[in-house]
Amino acid sequence: MKLERISIANFRNHRHLEFEPGPSVTVIHGKNGSGKTSILEAIHYCAMTRGLAGTTDRECLSFGSGYFTIRGQFRSDRDIGTEVRITYVDEGEKQFYVNEQELTTFSRHIGAIPCVTFTPREMSVVSGSPAERRRFLDSAICQLDRRYLSDLIQYRRLLQQRNALLASFGERHWQHDDIDVWTEQLAVHAAAIIIARSEFLASFHDRFKVVYSLIPDGMTPEITYQNSYGELDKNLDNQSVIDHIIRKYRDLKQQEFHRKQTLAGPHRDDIRLFLDGHDIRKYASQGQQRSYLATMKITLREYLADALGEQPLTLLDDLFSELDDNVSTGIMGYLEKNGQVIITSTSEKSGDNITGYQVSV
Repeated sequence: MKLERISIANFRNHRHLEFEPGPSVTVIHGKNGSGKTSILEAIHYCAMTRGLAGTTDRECLSFGSGYFTIRGQFRSDRDIGTEVRITYVDEGEKQFYVNEQELTTFSRHIGAIPCVTFTPREMSVVSGSPAERRRFLDSAICQLDRRYLSDLIQYRRLLQQRNALLASFGERHWQHDDIDVWTEQLAVHAAAIIIARSEFLASFHDRFKVVYSLIPDGMTPEITYQNSYGELDKNLDNQSVIDHIIRKYRDLKQQEFHRKQTLAGPHRDDIRLFLDGHDIRKYASQGQQRSYLATMKITLREYLADALGEQPLTLLDDLFSELDDNVSTGIMGYLEKNGQVIITSTSEKSGDNITGYQVSV
Protein backbone atom coordinates (compact mmCIF):
# COMPACT_ATOMS: atom_id res chain seq x y z
CA MET A 1 0.00 0.00 0.00
CA LYS A 2 1.32 3.42 -0.93
CA LEU A 3 0.14 6.92 -0.22
CA GLU A 4 0.06 8.87 -3.49
CA ARG A 5 -0.93 12.23 -2.04
CA ILE A 6 -2.73 13.77 0.90
CA SER A 7 -4.23 17.22 1.40
CA ILE A 8 -5.21 18.62 4.78
CA ALA A 9 -6.96 21.80 5.87
CA ASN A 10 -7.23 23.29 9.37
CA PHE A 11 -5.53 20.25 10.83
CA ARG A 12 -3.20 20.88 13.78
CA ASN A 13 -0.88 23.72 12.75
CA HIS A 14 -1.52 23.34 9.01
CA ARG A 15 -4.13 25.66 7.51
CA HIS A 16 -3.53 24.00 4.16
CA LEU A 17 -0.93 21.48 3.07
CA GLU A 18 -0.39 19.16 0.11
CA PHE A 19 2.01 16.24 0.54
CA GLU A 20 3.22 13.70 -2.04
CA PRO A 21 5.75 11.17 -0.69
CA GLY A 22 8.24 9.18 -2.71
CA PRO A 23 7.85 5.46 -3.48
CA SER A 24 10.42 4.29 -0.92
CA VAL A 25 11.66 6.31 2.07
CA THR A 26 10.46 9.90 2.48
CA VAL A 27 12.02 12.00 5.22
CA ILE A 28 9.90 14.95 6.39
CA HIS A 29 12.41 17.30 7.97
CA GLY A 30 12.15 20.63 9.72
CA LYS A 31 12.41 22.35 13.08
CA ASN A 32 10.53 21.15 16.13
CA GLY A 33 6.99 22.51 16.09
CA SER A 34 6.86 22.86 12.31
CA GLY A 35 4.11 20.25 11.91
CA LYS A 36 6.03 17.17 10.78
CA THR A 37 4.14 14.81 13.08
CA SER A 38 0.82 16.34 12.02
CA ILE A 39 1.34 14.99 8.50
CA LEU A 40 1.84 11.48 9.88
CA GLU A 41 -1.25 11.90 12.04
CA ALA A 42 -3.39 12.85 9.04
CA ILE A 43 -2.17 9.74 7.19
CA HIS A 44 -2.93 7.67 10.29
CA TYR A 45 -6.48 9.05 10.30
CA CYS A 46 -6.98 7.74 6.78
CA ALA A 47 -5.72 4.27 7.70
CA MET A 48 -7.01 3.79 11.25
CA THR A 49 -9.90 6.35 11.42
CA ARG A 50 -8.34 8.15 14.41
CA GLY A 51 -5.36 10.22 15.50
CA LEU A 52 -2.10 9.05 16.98
CA ALA A 53 -1.82 7.88 20.58
CA GLY A 54 -5.46 8.41 21.46
CA THR A 55 -5.79 12.08 20.56
CA THR A 56 -9.36 13.28 20.09
CA ASP A 57 -10.76 14.75 16.88
CA ARG A 58 -11.24 18.11 18.57
CA GLU A 59 -7.57 18.25 19.60
CA CYS A 60 -6.62 18.08 15.92
CA LEU A 61 -8.44 21.27 14.96
CA SER A 62 -6.24 24.22 14.03
CA PHE A 63 -6.49 27.01 16.58
CA GLY A 64 -9.59 29.09 15.94
CA SER A 65 -10.96 26.72 13.27
CA GLY A 66 -14.37 25.10 13.43
CA TYR A 67 -13.58 22.15 11.14
CA PHE A 68 -10.81 20.12 9.54
CA THR A 69 -10.70 18.04 6.37
CA ILE A 70 -8.33 15.31 5.21
CA ARG A 71 -8.29 13.79 1.74
CA GLY A 72 -5.88 10.96 0.97
CA GLN A 73 -5.31 8.94 -2.17
CA PHE A 74 -3.78 5.48 -1.83
CA ARG A 75 -2.83 2.69 -4.23
CA SER A 76 -2.51 -0.95 -3.26
CA ASP A 77 0.24 -3.32 -4.38
CA ARG A 78 -2.40 -4.78 -6.70
CA ASP A 79 -2.83 -1.33 -8.31
CA ILE A 80 -6.26 -0.67 -6.78
CA GLY A 81 -6.91 2.97 -5.90
CA THR A 82 -8.62 4.07 -2.68
CA GLU A 83 -9.66 7.61 -1.81
CA VAL A 84 -10.37 8.50 1.81
CA ARG A 85 -12.08 11.74 2.83
CA ILE A 86 -12.57 12.80 6.44
CA THR A 87 -14.43 15.83 7.70
CA TYR A 88 -14.88 16.92 11.28
CA VAL A 89 -16.89 19.88 12.56
CA ASP A 90 -16.33 21.12 16.10
CA GLU A 91 -18.84 19.60 18.53
CA GLY A 92 -20.19 17.46 15.69
CA GLU A 93 -19.74 13.96 14.34
CA LYS A 94 -16.75 12.92 12.27
CA GLN A 95 -17.67 11.82 8.75
CA PHE A 96 -15.57 9.20 6.99
CA TYR A 97 -15.85 8.43 3.28
CA VAL A 98 -14.10 5.70 1.27
CA ASN A 99 -14.38 6.16 -2.49
CA GLU A 100 -17.19 8.65 -1.78
CA GLN A 101 -19.19 6.07 0.20
CA GLU A 102 -19.82 7.13 3.80
CA LEU A 103 -18.87 4.64 6.49
CA THR A 104 -21.29 4.38 9.38
CA THR A 105 -19.18 1.76 11.19
CA PHE A 106 -15.56 2.89 11.31
CA SER A 107 -14.29 -0.50 12.48
CA ARG A 108 -15.11 -1.93 9.03
CA HIS A 109 -12.28 0.14 7.57
CA ILE A 110 -9.55 -1.22 9.88
CA GLY A 111 -7.14 -3.32 7.83
CA ALA A 112 -8.17 -1.87 4.47
CA ILE A 113 -5.08 0.40 4.58
CA PRO A 114 -2.59 -1.55 6.71
CA CYS A 115 -0.42 0.78 8.76
CA VAL A 116 2.45 0.54 11.25
CA THR A 117 3.53 3.52 13.36
CA PHE A 118 6.35 4.49 15.67
CA THR A 119 5.97 7.60 17.82
CA PRO A 120 7.79 8.73 20.98
CA ARG A 121 4.50 8.41 22.86
CA GLU A 122 4.50 4.71 22.07
CA MET A 123 7.63 4.19 24.17
CA SER A 124 5.12 3.32 26.88
CA VAL A 125 4.69 -0.02 25.06
CA VAL A 126 8.07 -1.09 26.45
CA SER A 127 8.26 1.09 29.55
CA GLY A 128 4.66 1.65 30.65
CA SER A 129 1.64 -0.23 31.91
CA PRO A 130 0.25 -3.56 30.59
CA ALA A 131 -2.59 -1.61 28.92
CA GLU A 132 -0.08 -0.13 26.44
CA ARG A 133 1.24 -3.55 25.45
CA ARG A 134 -2.28 -4.91 25.10
CA ARG A 135 -3.05 -1.98 22.81
CA PHE A 136 -0.05 -2.92 20.63
CA LEU A 137 -1.32 -6.50 20.39
CA ASP A 138 -4.92 -5.56 19.69
CA SER A 139 -4.05 -2.97 17.04
CA ALA A 140 -1.83 -5.48 15.23
CA ILE A 141 -4.29 -8.39 15.24
CA CYS A 142 -7.28 -6.22 14.34
CA GLN A 143 -5.61 -5.38 11.03
CA LEU A 144 -5.30 -9.10 10.31
CA ASP A 145 -8.54 -10.56 11.59
CA ARG A 146 -11.99 -8.94 11.59
CA ARG A 147 -13.30 -11.71 13.83
CA TYR A 148 -10.79 -10.68 16.46
CA LEU A 149 -12.01 -7.09 16.33
CA SER A 150 -15.59 -8.32 16.71
CA ASP A 151 -14.64 -10.52 19.68
CA LEU A 152 -12.81 -7.61 21.27
CA ILE A 153 -15.80 -5.29 20.92
CA GLN A 154 -18.18 -7.91 22.31
CA TYR A 155 -15.83 -8.78 25.17
CA ARG A 156 -15.56 -5.14 26.23
CA ARG A 157 -19.35 -4.74 26.12
CA LEU A 158 -19.94 -7.88 28.19
CA LEU A 159 -17.16 -6.95 30.62
CA GLN A 160 -18.78 -3.57 31.24
CA GLN A 161 -22.14 -5.23 31.91
CA ARG A 162 -20.64 -7.90 34.15
CA ASN A 163 -18.73 -5.29 36.15
CA ALA A 164 -21.89 -3.22 36.51
CA LEU A 165 -23.67 -6.26 37.95
CA LEU A 166 -20.81 -6.96 40.36
CA ALA A 167 -20.74 -3.30 41.43
CA SER A 168 -24.44 -3.47 42.30
CA PHE A 169 -24.07 -6.52 44.53
CA GLY A 170 -25.56 -5.77 47.93
CA GLU A 171 -27.51 -2.77 46.63
CA ARG A 172 -30.30 -4.76 45.05
CA HIS A 173 -31.71 -8.28 45.26
CA TRP A 174 -30.09 -10.83 43.00
CA GLN A 175 -28.56 -14.26 43.45
CA HIS A 176 -24.92 -15.26 43.12
CA ASP A 177 -25.82 -17.48 40.19
CA ASP A 178 -27.16 -14.51 38.22
CA ILE A 179 -23.58 -13.63 37.32
CA ASP A 180 -23.07 -17.01 35.61
CA VAL A 181 -25.00 -15.99 32.49
CA TRP A 182 -22.61 -13.10 31.90
CA THR A 183 -19.61 -15.27 32.79
CA GLU A 184 -20.47 -17.88 30.16
CA GLN A 185 -20.90 -15.27 27.43
CA LEU A 186 -17.72 -13.47 28.46
CA ALA A 187 -15.74 -16.72 28.42
CA VAL A 188 -16.59 -17.40 24.76
CA HIS A 189 -15.09 -14.12 23.55
CA ALA A 190 -12.23 -14.21 26.10
CA ALA A 191 -11.16 -17.62 24.79
CA ALA A 192 -11.14 -16.39 21.19
CA ILE A 193 -9.06 -13.36 22.17
CA ILE A 194 -6.38 -15.16 24.17
CA ILE A 195 -6.05 -17.93 21.56
CA ALA A 196 -5.59 -15.32 18.81
CA ARG A 197 -3.10 -13.36 20.91
CA SER A 198 -1.09 -16.47 21.80
CA GLU A 199 -0.95 -17.67 18.19
CA PHE A 200 0.03 -14.23 16.93
CA LEU A 201 2.80 -13.81 19.50
CA ALA A 202 4.23 -17.28 18.86
CA SER A 203 4.69 -16.46 15.18
CA PHE A 204 5.67 -12.83 15.80
CA HIS A 205 8.36 -13.80 18.31
CA ASP A 206 10.30 -15.97 15.85
CA ARG A 207 10.40 -13.13 13.33
CA PHE A 208 11.27 -10.59 15.99
CA LYS A 209 14.42 -12.44 17.04
CA VAL A 210 15.63 -12.44 13.43
CA VAL A 211 14.91 -8.74 12.88
CA TYR A 212 16.52 -7.83 16.22
CA SER A 213 19.83 -9.03 14.76
CA LEU A 214 19.87 -5.60 13.03
CA ILE A 215 20.79 -4.22 16.46
CA PRO A 216 24.54 -4.78 16.96
CA ASP A 217 24.42 -5.32 20.74
CA GLY A 218 24.78 -9.10 20.73
CA MET A 219 21.84 -9.51 23.12
CA THR A 220 18.96 -11.97 22.90
CA PRO A 221 15.37 -10.66 23.08
CA GLU A 222 12.41 -12.64 24.42
CA ILE A 223 8.66 -11.92 24.39
CA THR A 224 6.17 -13.94 26.43
CA TYR A 225 2.41 -13.72 26.93
CA GLN A 226 1.23 -13.48 30.54
CA ASN A 227 -2.28 -14.86 30.80
CA SER A 228 -4.31 -13.81 33.84
CA TYR A 229 -6.30 -17.08 33.70
CA GLY A 230 -3.14 -19.06 34.39
CA GLU A 231 -0.95 -21.18 32.14
CA LEU A 232 -2.85 -22.89 29.33
CA ASP A 233 -1.83 -25.99 27.39
CA LYS A 234 -0.97 -24.92 23.84
CA ASN A 235 -2.83 -27.94 22.46
CA LEU A 236 -6.19 -27.09 24.06
CA ASP A 237 -9.09 -26.61 21.67
CA ASN A 238 -11.45 -23.65 21.86
CA GLN A 239 -14.08 -25.37 24.05
CA SER A 240 -11.44 -26.59 26.49
CA VAL A 241 -10.16 -23.02 26.87
CA ILE A 242 -13.72 -21.78 27.48
CA ASP A 243 -14.20 -24.46 30.15
CA HIS A 244 -10.90 -23.49 31.80
CA ILE A 245 -11.95 -19.82 31.91
CA ILE A 246 -15.35 -20.64 33.43
CA ARG A 247 -13.62 -22.72 36.14
CA LYS A 248 -11.28 -19.82 36.84
CA TYR A 249 -14.21 -17.43 37.33
CA ARG A 250 -15.89 -20.00 39.59
CA ASP A 251 -12.76 -20.01 41.78
CA LEU A 252 -12.67 -16.20 41.81
CA LYS A 253 -16.39 -15.69 42.42
CA GLN A 254 -16.20 -14.75 46.12
CA GLN A 255 -13.26 -12.39 45.54
CA GLU A 256 -15.10 -10.73 42.67
CA PHE A 257 -18.20 -10.17 44.78
CA HIS A 258 -16.02 -8.66 47.50
CA ARG A 259 -14.03 -6.40 45.15
CA LYS A 260 -16.99 -5.79 42.79
CA GLN A 261 -15.03 -6.22 39.58
CA THR A 262 -13.90 -8.87 37.09
CA LEU A 263 -10.49 -10.02 38.28
CA ALA A 264 -9.21 -12.01 35.29
CA GLY A 265 -9.47 -11.83 31.54
CA PRO A 266 -7.83 -10.38 28.41
CA HIS A 267 -8.25 -6.89 29.93
CA ARG A 268 -5.69 -7.87 32.59
CA ASP A 269 -3.18 -9.80 30.48
CA ASP A 270 0.32 -8.58 29.64
CA ILE A 271 3.28 -9.13 27.33
CA ARG A 272 6.62 -9.54 29.08
CA LEU A 273 9.64 -8.13 27.24
CA PHE A 274 13.17 -9.31 28.03
CA LEU A 275 16.77 -8.76 26.92
CA ASP A 276 19.18 -11.51 27.91
CA GLY A 277 16.60 -12.68 30.43
CA HIS A 278 16.17 -9.29 32.11
CA ASP A 279 12.93 -7.29 32.17
CA ILE A 280 13.48 -4.46 29.70
CA ARG A 281 11.38 -2.03 31.75
CA LYS A 282 13.72 -2.30 34.72
CA TYR A 283 17.15 -2.99 33.31
CA ALA A 284 17.40 -1.49 29.80
CA SER A 285 18.57 2.01 28.91
CA GLN A 286 16.32 4.43 27.03
CA GLY A 287 18.33 3.76 23.87
CA GLN A 288 17.90 0.00 24.27
CA GLN A 289 14.17 0.43 24.89
CA ARG A 290 13.85 2.59 21.79
CA SER A 291 15.75 0.05 19.67
CA TYR A 292 13.57 -2.74 21.06
CA LEU A 293 10.33 -0.96 20.16
CA ALA A 294 11.63 0.04 16.73
CA THR A 295 12.45 -3.61 16.07
CA MET A 296 8.99 -4.69 17.24
CA LYS A 297 7.46 -2.25 14.78
CA ILE A 298 9.65 -3.36 11.89
CA THR A 299 8.77 -6.97 12.68
CA LEU A 300 5.07 -6.09 12.70
CA ARG A 301 5.52 -4.49 9.30
CA GLU A 302 6.99 -7.72 7.92
CA TYR A 303 4.30 -9.81 9.58
CA LEU A 304 1.44 -7.76 8.13
CA ALA A 305 3.03 -7.77 4.68
CA ASP A 306 3.25 -11.57 4.60
CA ALA A 307 -0.17 -12.16 6.15
CA LEU A 308 -2.05 -9.65 4.01
CA GLY A 309 -0.04 -9.85 0.80
CA GLU A 310 0.22 -6.06 1.02
CA GLN A 311 3.08 -3.90 2.26
CA PRO A 312 1.74 -1.71 5.07
CA LEU A 313 2.33 2.02 5.23
CA THR A 314 5.07 2.71 7.75
CA LEU A 315 4.99 6.00 9.67
CA LEU A 316 8.00 6.67 11.90
CA ASP A 317 7.99 9.80 14.01
CA ASP A 318 11.37 10.98 15.33
CA LEU A 319 12.71 7.43 15.19
CA PHE A 320 16.42 8.16 15.15
CA SER A 321 16.83 10.44 18.15
CA GLU A 322 18.54 8.52 20.98
CA LEU A 323 19.67 5.76 18.60
CA ASP A 324 23.39 5.48 17.94
CA ASP A 325 24.71 5.81 14.39
CA ASN A 326 25.28 2.07 13.86
CA VAL A 327 21.71 1.20 14.85
CA SER A 328 20.28 4.06 12.75
CA THR A 329 22.29 3.04 9.70
CA GLY A 330 21.23 -0.61 10.01
CA ILE A 331 17.54 0.24 10.38
CA MET A 332 17.58 2.80 7.56
CA GLY A 333 19.29 0.36 5.19
CA TYR A 334 16.65 -2.24 5.97
CA LEU A 335 13.74 0.16 5.53
CA GLU A 336 14.94 1.36 2.12
CA LYS A 337 14.33 -2.12 0.70
CA ASN A 338 10.80 -2.65 1.99
CA GLY A 339 7.83 -0.65 0.72
CA GLN A 340 6.90 2.94 1.47
CA VAL A 341 8.20 4.50 4.67
CA ILE A 342 7.55 8.06 5.86
CA ILE A 343 9.87 9.37 8.56
CA THR A 344 10.07 12.66 10.45
CA SER A 345 13.41 14.11 11.47
CA THR A 346 14.89 17.41 12.55
CA SER A 347 17.71 16.88 10.05
CA GLU A 348 17.76 16.05 6.36
CA LYS A 349 18.71 12.49 5.35
CA SER A 350 20.32 11.51 2.06
CA GLY A 351 20.42 8.31 0.04
CA ASP A 352 19.60 6.80 -3.35
CA ASN A 353 16.09 5.77 -2.28
CA ILE A 354 15.31 8.72 0.00
CA THR A 355 12.97 11.58 -0.90
CA GLY A 356 13.25 14.74 1.17
CA TYR A 357 10.33 17.00 2.12
CA GLN A 358 10.94 20.14 4.13
CA VAL A 359 8.30 21.60 6.43
CA SER A 360 8.54 25.13 7.79
CA VAL A 361 6.21 27.01 10.11
